[in-house]
Amino acid sequence: MAFDDLRAFLVTLEHEGLLQRSAREVNPRYEIGAIGRKLGDIQGPAVVFPNVKGFAHPVVMNIFGTRLDRIALAMDCSIEDLTDTWLQRAARSVKPVPAQDALCHQNVILGSRVRLSEIIPQIVWNSLDGGPYITFGLMFSKDPVTSVGNMSIYRLMITGERRLTVNLGPPRDAATAFLKAERMERPLDVAVVIGADPVLYLASQAPLPYGSYELELAGALRQAPVEVAKCKTVDLEVPASSEIVLEGKMLPHVRETEGPFGDFTGHVGPAGLRPVIEITAVTHRDDPLYLCTYAGSPPTEEHVMHSVTNSAERYRQIRQSTAPTVKDLFFPLGGCSEFHVRVALKKELPGQAKNVILDLLKNPTIKSCVVVDEDIDIRNSTQVEWAIATRVQPHRDIVIVSGIAGHPLDPAWSGPGPTSKFGIDATMPFEGAFPERVEVDKEAAHAVESAWAEYFRPA
Repeated sequence: MAFDDLRAFLVTLEHEGLLQRSAREVNPRYEIGAIGRKLGDIQGPAVVFPNVKGFAHPVVMNIFGTRLDRIALAMDCSIEDLTDTWLQRAARSVKPVPAQDALCHQNVILGSRVRLSEIIPQIVWNSLDGGPYITFGLMFSKDPVTSVGNMSIYRLMITGERRLTVNLGPPRDAATAFLKAERMERPLDVAVVIGADPVLYLASQAPLPYGSYELELAGALRQAPVEVAKCKTVDLEVPASSEIVLEGKMLPHVRETEGPFGDFTGHVGPAGLRPVIEITAVTHRDDPLYLCTYAGSPPTEEHVMHSVTNSAERYRQIRQSTAPTVKDLFFPLGGCSEFHVRVALKKELPGQAKNVILDLLKNPTIKSCVVVDEDIDIRNSTQVEWAIATRVQPHRDIVIVSGIAGHPLDPAWSGPGPTSKFGIDATMPFEGAFPERVEVDKEAAHAVESAWAEYFRPA
Protein backbone atom coordinates (compact mmCIF):
# COMPACT_ATOMS: atom_id res chain seq x y z
CA MET A 1 0.00 0.00 0.00
CA ALA A 2 1.48 3.33 -1.06
CA PHE A 3 1.05 6.28 1.28
CA ASP A 4 -0.43 9.36 -0.36
CA ASP A 5 1.62 11.72 1.77
CA LEU A 6 3.38 12.25 5.08
CA ARG A 7 0.06 12.69 6.90
CA ALA A 8 -1.18 9.24 5.89
CA PHE A 9 2.06 7.69 7.18
CA LEU A 10 1.73 9.52 10.50
CA VAL A 11 -1.84 8.22 10.91
CA THR A 12 -0.54 4.68 10.42
CA LEU A 13 2.35 5.22 12.84
CA GLU A 14 -0.05 6.50 15.49
CA HIS A 15 -2.40 3.57 14.94
CA GLU A 16 0.53 1.18 15.43
CA GLY A 17 1.66 2.94 18.62
CA LEU A 18 4.82 4.23 16.95
CA LEU A 19 4.16 7.96 17.30
CA GLN A 20 3.85 10.29 20.27
CA ARG A 21 2.75 13.91 20.55
CA SER A 22 4.48 16.31 22.91
CA ALA A 23 2.32 18.33 25.27
CA ARG A 24 5.22 20.61 26.15
CA GLU A 25 6.53 23.70 24.35
CA VAL A 26 9.97 23.06 22.88
CA ASN A 27 12.71 25.48 21.92
CA PRO A 28 14.15 25.21 18.39
CA ARG A 29 17.54 26.32 19.67
CA TYR A 30 19.31 23.18 20.95
CA GLU A 31 16.29 21.59 22.73
CA ILE A 32 14.84 19.87 19.64
CA GLY A 33 18.35 18.66 18.82
CA ALA A 34 18.79 17.21 22.32
CA ILE A 35 15.45 15.43 22.00
CA GLY A 36 16.53 14.05 18.62
CA ARG A 37 19.76 12.73 20.09
CA LYS A 38 17.86 11.00 22.90
CA LEU A 39 15.33 9.47 20.51
CA GLY A 40 18.13 7.93 18.47
CA ASP A 41 19.86 6.50 21.52
CA ILE A 42 16.72 4.85 22.94
CA GLN A 43 15.19 3.72 19.62
CA GLY A 44 12.36 6.13 20.33
CA PRO A 45 9.13 6.73 18.44
CA ALA A 46 8.24 9.29 15.81
CA VAL A 47 7.23 12.53 17.51
CA VAL A 48 5.07 15.54 16.75
CA PHE A 49 5.69 18.87 18.48
CA PRO A 50 2.51 20.96 18.13
CA ASN A 51 3.97 23.78 20.21
CA VAL A 52 7.38 25.05 19.07
CA LYS A 53 8.55 28.33 20.51
CA GLY A 54 8.30 31.15 17.96
CA PHE A 55 6.76 28.92 15.28
CA ALA A 56 3.15 28.55 14.22
CA HIS A 57 3.12 25.04 12.75
CA PRO A 58 3.75 21.51 14.08
CA VAL A 59 7.23 20.00 13.79
CA VAL A 60 7.58 16.28 13.05
CA MET A 61 10.75 14.30 13.74
CA ASN A 62 12.13 10.76 13.82
CA ILE A 63 9.60 9.18 11.45
CA PHE A 64 11.93 6.24 10.74
CA GLY A 65 13.83 6.22 14.02
CA THR A 66 16.70 3.82 14.66
CA ARG A 67 14.82 0.56 14.16
CA LEU A 68 13.80 -1.10 10.92
CA ASP A 69 10.10 -1.56 11.69
CA ARG A 70 9.05 1.89 10.42
CA ILE A 71 11.12 1.57 7.26
CA ALA A 72 9.44 -1.79 6.64
CA LEU A 73 6.07 -0.17 7.32
CA ALA A 74 6.79 2.56 4.77
CA MET A 75 7.79 -0.12 2.25
CA ASP A 76 4.78 -2.31 3.13
CA CYS A 77 6.86 -5.41 3.79
CA SER A 78 8.41 -7.32 6.68
CA ILE A 79 11.76 -6.41 8.20
CA GLU A 80 13.18 -9.74 7.01
CA ASP A 81 12.13 -9.01 3.42
CA LEU A 82 13.40 -5.43 3.18
CA THR A 83 16.35 -6.12 0.90
CA ASP A 84 14.54 -8.64 -1.30
CA THR A 85 11.53 -6.34 -1.63
CA TRP A 86 13.78 -3.44 -2.57
CA LEU A 87 15.60 -5.48 -5.21
CA GLN A 88 12.42 -6.88 -6.74
CA ARG A 89 10.67 -3.52 -6.99
CA ALA A 90 13.74 -1.54 -8.04
CA ALA A 91 14.21 -3.78 -11.08
CA ARG A 92 11.97 -1.39 -13.01
CA SER A 93 11.35 2.34 -12.79
CA VAL A 94 7.95 4.03 -12.56
CA LYS A 95 7.76 7.52 -13.99
CA PRO A 96 5.85 10.27 -12.14
CA VAL A 97 2.47 11.41 -13.42
CA PRO A 98 0.72 14.83 -13.34
CA ALA A 99 -1.55 15.31 -10.33
CA GLN A 100 -5.19 16.28 -10.58
CA ASP A 101 -4.93 18.39 -7.44
CA ALA A 102 -1.74 20.11 -6.25
CA LEU A 103 -2.20 20.30 -2.49
CA CYS A 104 1.25 21.86 -2.18
CA HIS A 105 -0.14 24.96 -3.95
CA GLN A 106 -2.90 25.67 -1.44
CA ASN A 107 -0.78 28.63 -0.33
CA VAL A 108 1.64 30.49 -2.63
CA ILE A 109 4.12 33.16 -1.51
CA LEU A 110 6.16 34.81 -4.25
CA GLY A 111 9.38 36.82 -4.48
CA SER A 112 9.94 39.59 -1.94
CA ARG A 113 6.97 38.42 0.14
CA VAL A 114 8.87 35.29 1.17
CA ARG A 115 9.88 35.12 4.82
CA LEU A 116 11.51 31.80 5.59
CA SER A 117 11.26 32.39 9.34
CA GLU A 118 7.46 32.30 9.02
CA ILE A 119 7.36 28.85 7.44
CA ILE A 120 10.64 27.23 8.58
CA PRO A 121 11.51 26.84 12.29
CA GLN A 122 14.99 28.16 13.00
CA ILE A 123 16.35 24.93 14.48
CA VAL A 124 19.94 25.00 15.73
CA TRP A 125 20.69 21.32 16.28
CA ASN A 126 24.03 21.01 18.04
CA SER A 127 26.15 23.28 20.21
CA LEU A 128 28.80 24.11 17.58
CA ASP A 129 26.47 24.57 14.58
CA GLY A 130 26.96 27.83 12.72
CA GLY A 131 23.24 28.60 12.53
CA PRO A 132 19.80 27.11 11.85
CA TYR A 133 19.60 24.21 9.39
CA ILE A 134 17.07 22.41 7.23
CA THR A 135 18.09 18.76 7.63
CA PHE A 136 15.39 16.74 5.86
CA GLY A 137 14.67 18.67 2.67
CA LEU A 138 14.39 16.71 -0.58
CA MET A 139 16.21 18.86 -3.11
CA PHE A 140 15.00 18.53 -6.68
CA SER A 141 17.08 19.65 -9.65
CA LYS A 142 17.84 18.50 -13.19
CA ASP A 143 20.83 18.36 -15.47
CA PRO A 144 20.88 21.56 -17.58
CA VAL A 145 21.93 19.62 -20.68
CA THR A 146 20.04 16.30 -20.48
CA SER A 147 17.13 17.49 -18.27
CA VAL A 148 17.37 14.26 -16.24
CA GLY A 149 16.07 14.89 -12.74
CA ASN A 150 17.71 14.36 -9.36
CA MET A 151 16.22 14.07 -5.87
CA SER A 152 18.50 13.97 -2.85
CA ILE A 153 19.03 15.39 0.62
CA TYR A 154 21.67 18.03 1.32
CA ARG A 155 22.13 20.04 4.47
CA LEU A 156 20.87 23.59 4.04
CA MET A 157 21.92 26.48 6.26
CA ILE A 158 19.40 29.30 6.58
CA THR A 159 21.31 32.55 6.11
CA GLY A 160 18.50 35.00 5.36
CA GLU A 161 14.77 35.33 4.78
CA ARG A 162 15.26 34.28 1.15
CA ARG A 163 18.69 32.69 1.23
CA LEU A 164 20.21 29.27 1.88
CA THR A 165 23.74 27.93 1.59
CA VAL A 166 24.07 24.29 0.63
CA ASN A 167 26.85 21.82 1.41
CA LEU A 168 27.29 20.66 -2.14
CA GLY A 169 30.33 19.41 -3.98
CA PRO A 170 31.41 16.69 -6.40
CA PRO A 171 30.71 13.82 -6.82
CA ARG A 172 27.15 14.54 -5.74
CA ASP A 173 24.69 14.60 -8.62
CA ALA A 174 23.28 18.06 -7.92
CA ALA A 175 26.83 19.40 -7.74
CA THR A 176 27.58 17.98 -11.18
CA ALA A 177 24.43 19.61 -12.57
CA PHE A 178 25.24 22.92 -10.87
CA LEU A 179 28.79 23.05 -12.21
CA LYS A 180 27.44 22.38 -15.71
CA ALA A 181 24.97 25.25 -15.33
CA GLU A 182 27.66 27.50 -13.90
CA ARG A 183 29.91 26.87 -16.89
CA MET A 184 26.94 27.87 -19.05
CA GLU A 185 26.60 31.10 -16.97
CA ARG A 186 23.18 29.98 -15.79
CA PRO A 187 21.64 29.48 -12.36
CA LEU A 188 20.40 25.98 -11.52
CA ASP A 189 16.70 25.70 -10.73
CA VAL A 190 16.08 23.86 -7.45
CA ALA A 191 13.10 23.01 -5.27
CA VAL A 192 13.34 21.82 -1.67
CA VAL A 193 10.46 19.62 -0.55
CA ILE A 194 9.80 19.30 3.17
CA GLY A 195 7.31 16.60 4.14
CA ALA A 196 6.31 13.86 1.66
CA ASP A 197 5.60 10.15 1.33
CA PRO A 198 8.36 8.49 3.41
CA VAL A 199 9.40 6.21 0.55
CA LEU A 200 10.69 9.28 -1.30
CA TYR A 201 13.21 9.85 1.47
CA LEU A 202 14.45 6.28 1.16
CA ALA A 203 14.73 6.50 -2.63
CA SER A 204 16.60 9.79 -2.36
CA GLN A 205 19.46 8.06 -0.51
CA ALA A 206 20.00 5.27 -3.03
CA PRO A 207 23.48 5.40 -4.62
CA LEU A 208 22.21 5.39 -8.20
CA PRO A 209 24.38 6.12 -11.26
CA TYR A 210 24.35 9.70 -12.53
CA GLY A 211 21.44 10.10 -14.91
CA SER A 212 19.06 7.89 -12.90
CA TYR A 213 16.09 9.71 -11.38
CA GLU A 214 15.35 8.81 -7.77
CA LEU A 215 11.70 9.85 -8.14
CA GLU A 216 11.25 7.00 -10.63
CA LEU A 217 12.83 4.62 -8.12
CA ALA A 218 10.40 5.94 -5.51
CA GLY A 219 7.51 5.10 -7.84
CA ALA A 220 8.82 1.56 -8.18
CA LEU A 221 9.33 1.13 -4.43
CA ARG A 222 5.85 2.41 -3.57
CA GLN A 223 4.36 0.41 -6.48
CA ALA A 224 2.53 3.47 -7.75
CA PRO A 225 3.70 6.54 -9.68
CA VAL A 226 4.44 9.68 -7.69
CA GLU A 227 1.93 12.41 -8.57
CA VAL A 228 3.72 15.68 -9.31
CA ALA A 229 2.87 19.34 -9.87
CA LYS A 230 4.79 22.02 -11.75
CA CYS A 231 6.53 24.61 -9.61
CA LYS A 232 5.45 28.25 -9.82
CA THR A 233 8.80 29.96 -10.49
CA VAL A 234 11.27 27.24 -11.54
CA ASP A 235 11.22 24.61 -14.28
CA LEU A 236 10.75 21.61 -12.01
CA GLU A 237 8.04 19.23 -10.86
CA VAL A 238 7.62 18.18 -7.23
CA PRO A 239 5.34 15.74 -5.37
CA ALA A 240 1.91 17.35 -5.39
CA SER A 241 1.10 16.35 -1.80
CA SER A 242 4.27 17.93 -0.34
CA GLU A 243 3.78 19.85 2.89
CA ILE A 244 6.18 22.69 2.02
CA VAL A 245 8.10 23.55 -1.17
CA LEU A 246 10.92 26.11 -1.35
CA GLU A 247 11.55 27.14 -4.95
CA GLY A 248 14.78 28.86 -5.85
CA LYS A 249 17.86 29.26 -8.00
CA MET A 250 21.38 28.18 -7.19
CA LEU A 251 23.43 31.22 -8.18
CA PRO A 252 26.42 30.83 -10.50
CA HIS A 253 29.81 32.07 -9.24
CA VAL A 254 28.41 32.90 -5.80
CA ARG A 255 29.76 31.21 -2.68
CA GLU A 256 28.97 32.09 0.91
CA THR A 257 29.90 30.60 4.27
CA GLU A 258 28.13 27.37 5.24
CA GLY A 259 28.85 25.63 8.54
CA PRO A 260 30.17 24.51 10.87
CA PHE A 261 27.70 21.69 11.32
CA GLY A 262 27.49 18.55 13.45
CA ASP A 263 27.24 15.91 10.75
CA PHE A 264 26.41 12.20 10.36
CA THR A 265 30.08 11.35 10.97
CA GLY A 266 29.67 12.33 14.62
CA HIS A 267 32.19 15.12 14.14
CA VAL A 268 31.77 18.80 13.34
CA GLY A 269 32.18 19.58 9.66
CA PRO A 270 34.11 22.84 9.20
CA ALA A 271 32.70 25.99 7.68
CA GLY A 272 33.50 26.72 4.06
CA LEU A 273 32.46 28.75 1.03
CA ARG A 274 29.62 26.88 -0.67
CA PRO A 275 26.85 27.44 -3.24
CA VAL A 276 23.93 29.76 -2.51
CA ILE A 277 20.22 29.30 -3.20
CA GLU A 278 18.06 32.39 -3.59
CA ILE A 279 14.43 31.54 -2.81
CA THR A 280 11.94 32.71 -5.44
CA ALA A 281 8.75 31.25 -3.96
CA VAL A 282 7.35 29.22 -1.08
CA THR A 283 4.27 27.07 -1.51
CA HIS A 284 2.64 24.98 1.18
CA ARG A 285 -0.44 23.09 2.22
CA ASP A 286 -2.92 24.47 4.70
CA ASP A 287 -1.59 23.96 8.23
CA PRO A 288 1.70 22.48 6.96
CA LEU A 289 3.79 19.97 8.89
CA TYR A 290 7.51 20.66 9.12
CA LEU A 291 9.51 17.44 8.87
CA CYS A 292 13.08 17.31 10.16
CA THR A 293 15.71 14.88 11.39
CA TYR A 294 18.57 15.00 13.86
CA ALA A 295 22.11 14.78 12.46
CA GLY A 296 24.96 13.49 14.62
CA SER A 297 26.94 10.40 15.53
CA PRO A 298 25.38 6.93 15.08
CA PRO A 299 22.75 5.83 15.70
CA THR A 300 20.29 8.26 14.09
CA GLU A 301 17.48 7.65 11.63
CA GLU A 302 19.76 9.02 8.91
CA HIS A 303 22.16 6.14 9.54
CA VAL A 304 19.37 3.55 9.49
CA MET A 305 18.04 4.96 6.19
CA HIS A 306 21.49 4.97 4.62
CA SER A 307 22.21 1.43 5.83
CA VAL A 308 19.05 0.06 4.22
CA THR A 309 19.39 1.92 0.92
CA ASN A 310 23.16 1.55 0.50
CA SER A 311 23.06 -2.14 1.41
CA ALA A 312 20.33 -2.94 -1.10
CA GLU A 313 21.72 -0.91 -4.01
CA ARG A 314 25.39 -1.88 -3.61
CA TYR A 315 24.36 -5.52 -3.23
CA ARG A 316 22.47 -5.29 -6.52
CA GLN A 317 25.39 -3.59 -8.27
CA ILE A 318 28.05 -6.05 -7.03
CA ARG A 319 25.88 -9.05 -7.85
CA GLN A 320 25.37 -7.79 -11.39
CA SER A 321 28.89 -6.61 -12.15
CA THR A 322 31.49 -8.51 -10.12
CA ALA A 323 30.25 -11.51 -8.13
CA PRO A 324 26.89 -13.17 -8.86
CA THR A 325 27.47 -15.40 -5.84
CA VAL A 326 27.54 -12.57 -3.30
CA LYS A 327 25.22 -13.65 -0.50
CA ASP A 328 24.78 -10.47 1.51
CA LEU A 329 26.10 -6.92 1.78
CA PHE A 330 25.71 -4.63 4.76
CA PHE A 331 26.66 -1.09 5.78
CA PRO A 332 26.86 -1.11 9.61
CA LEU A 333 25.73 1.94 11.57
CA GLY A 334 29.11 2.18 13.28
CA GLY A 335 30.67 2.85 9.88
CA CYS A 336 28.32 5.83 9.53
CA SER A 337 26.33 3.63 7.10
CA GLU A 338 28.52 4.92 4.26
CA PHE A 339 32.24 4.61 5.05
CA HIS A 340 32.47 0.88 5.86
CA VAL A 341 30.86 -2.12 4.17
CA ARG A 342 30.81 -5.86 4.86
CA VAL A 343 30.24 -8.53 2.21
CA ALA A 344 29.44 -12.24 2.51
CA LEU A 345 30.66 -14.12 -0.57
CA LYS A 346 30.57 -17.66 -1.89
CA LYS A 347 33.93 -17.70 -3.65
CA GLU A 348 34.12 -19.35 -7.05
CA LEU A 349 37.73 -18.55 -7.95
CA PRO A 350 40.96 -17.36 -6.30
CA GLY A 351 41.21 -13.61 -5.78
CA GLN A 352 37.48 -13.00 -6.19
CA ALA A 353 37.19 -11.38 -2.77
CA LYS A 354 39.77 -8.78 -3.79
CA ASN A 355 37.80 -8.06 -6.97
CA VAL A 356 34.79 -7.29 -4.79
CA ILE A 357 36.91 -5.10 -2.51
CA LEU A 358 38.28 -3.04 -5.40
CA ASP A 359 34.88 -2.68 -7.04
CA LEU A 360 33.43 -1.27 -3.83
CA LEU A 361 36.38 0.96 -2.95
CA LYS A 362 36.06 2.80 -6.27
CA ASN A 363 32.95 4.48 -4.82
CA PRO A 364 33.96 7.81 -3.22
CA THR A 365 31.73 7.28 -0.19
CA ILE A 366 33.25 3.90 0.78
CA LYS A 367 36.46 3.96 2.82
CA SER A 368 36.89 0.34 3.91
CA CYS A 369 35.53 -3.08 3.04
CA VAL A 370 35.63 -6.53 4.65
CA VAL A 371 34.75 -9.63 2.64
CA VAL A 372 33.98 -12.86 4.50
CA ASP A 373 32.78 -16.33 3.57
CA GLU A 374 29.09 -17.17 3.33
CA ASP A 375 29.16 -18.97 6.70
CA ILE A 376 29.63 -15.62 8.47
CA ASP A 377 26.65 -13.44 9.45
CA ILE A 378 27.85 -10.00 8.38
CA ARG A 379 25.21 -8.31 10.53
CA ASN A 380 26.85 -9.85 13.59
CA SER A 381 29.96 -7.87 14.53
CA THR A 382 31.36 -10.68 16.68
CA GLN A 383 31.30 -13.13 13.77
CA VAL A 384 32.96 -10.62 11.43
CA GLU A 385 35.69 -9.88 13.98
CA TRP A 386 36.21 -13.64 14.44
CA ALA A 387 36.65 -14.09 10.70
CA ILE A 388 39.22 -11.28 10.62
CA ALA A 389 41.04 -12.72 13.64
CA THR A 390 41.23 -16.30 12.36
CA ARG A 391 41.25 -16.12 8.55
CA VAL A 392 43.44 -13.09 7.77
CA GLN A 393 47.18 -12.83 7.25
CA PRO A 394 47.88 -9.09 6.94
CA HIS A 395 50.67 -9.35 4.33
CA ARG A 396 48.43 -11.46 2.12
CA ASP A 397 44.89 -10.27 2.77
CA ILE A 398 44.93 -6.51 3.43
CA VAL A 399 44.59 -4.28 0.39
CA ILE A 400 45.53 -0.58 0.58
CA VAL A 401 44.64 1.73 -2.30
CA SER A 402 46.32 5.14 -2.36
CA GLY A 403 45.79 8.21 -4.49
CA ILE A 404 42.03 7.75 -4.70
CA ALA A 405 39.12 10.16 -4.22
CA GLY A 406 37.35 9.87 -0.88
CA HIS A 407 34.29 11.17 0.92
CA PRO A 408 34.49 14.95 1.37
CA LEU A 409 33.00 14.70 4.87
CA ASP A 410 35.47 12.09 6.17
CA PRO A 411 36.89 13.83 9.28
CA ALA A 412 40.13 11.80 9.05
CA TRP A 413 40.86 13.10 5.56
CA SER A 414 42.63 16.45 5.60
CA GLY A 415 41.89 17.11 1.89
CA PRO A 416 41.86 18.48 -0.70
CA GLY A 417 43.57 15.92 -2.87
CA PRO A 418 43.45 12.14 -2.96
CA THR A 419 43.22 9.88 0.07
CA SER A 420 43.64 6.15 0.72
CA LYS A 421 41.31 3.23 1.41
CA PHE A 422 41.66 -0.35 2.56
CA GLY A 423 40.01 -3.72 2.22
CA ILE A 424 40.32 -6.96 4.17
CA ASP A 425 39.91 -10.34 2.53
CA ALA A 426 38.71 -12.36 5.52
CA THR A 427 37.76 -15.39 3.46
CA MET A 428 39.41 -18.79 3.74
CA PRO A 429 41.92 -19.65 1.00
CA PHE A 430 40.20 -20.93 -2.13
CA GLU A 431 42.69 -23.74 -2.53
CA GLY A 432 44.46 -25.87 0.05
CA ALA A 433 43.47 -27.16 3.46
CA PHE A 434 42.03 -24.91 6.15
CA PRO A 435 40.90 -26.05 9.62
CA GLU A 436 37.21 -26.80 9.82
CA ARG A 437 34.85 -24.84 12.04
CA VAL A 438 33.99 -26.24 15.44
CA GLU A 439 30.47 -27.62 15.32
CA VAL A 440 28.50 -29.59 17.91
CA ASP A 441 26.91 -32.84 16.81
CA LYS A 442 23.79 -31.97 14.77
CA GLU A 443 21.61 -34.71 16.18
CA ALA A 444 22.57 -33.78 19.72
CA ALA A 445 21.95 -30.10 19.02
CA HIS A 446 18.47 -30.90 17.64
CA ALA A 447 17.65 -33.06 20.64
CA VAL A 448 18.83 -30.38 23.08
CA GLU A 449 16.81 -27.72 21.30
CA SER A 450 13.67 -29.85 21.44
CA ALA A 451 14.09 -30.58 25.15
CA TRP A 452 15.49 -27.22 26.22
CA ALA A 453 12.67 -26.34 28.62
CA GLU A 454 13.13 -29.66 30.40
CA TYR A 455 16.72 -29.01 31.46
CA PHE A 456 16.01 -26.20 33.88
CA ARG A 457 12.66 -27.02 35.40
CA PRO A 458 12.66 -26.99 39.17
CA ALA A 459 13.35 -30.42 40.61
